[in-house]
Amino acid sequence: MTTVAAIVSYTSGFALMRFRGSPLEAISTSLAIDAALAPLTALVAARRGRSAILWAVIGFVFGAWALFWALVVLSFKPVRSDPSGPGFPPTSDAA
Repeated sequence: MTTVAAIVSYTSGFALMRFRGSPLEAISTSLAIDAALAPLTALVAARRGRSAILWAVIGFVFGAWALFWALVVLSFKPVRSDPSGPGFPPTSDAA
């Protein structure tokens, strides 16, 4: 039970707080943190054009780590290498 508590605590990010309670308390608190962070992670990912359902699941499994990933890494937009897409080159409708 202690090993499961350690794994769940580290995946949720709860272990960073150096909680020293019973394994059952660590598991339940970690799962509560994951459940609270999952919708927030899904909202951040959806606003960045990613799948909200997928990121809700990732947020529940990885907790604070997934929220960090969604906030920091997903904020970078990939560089488009296809110049023939819409809006390139810029044209004017006034002419």
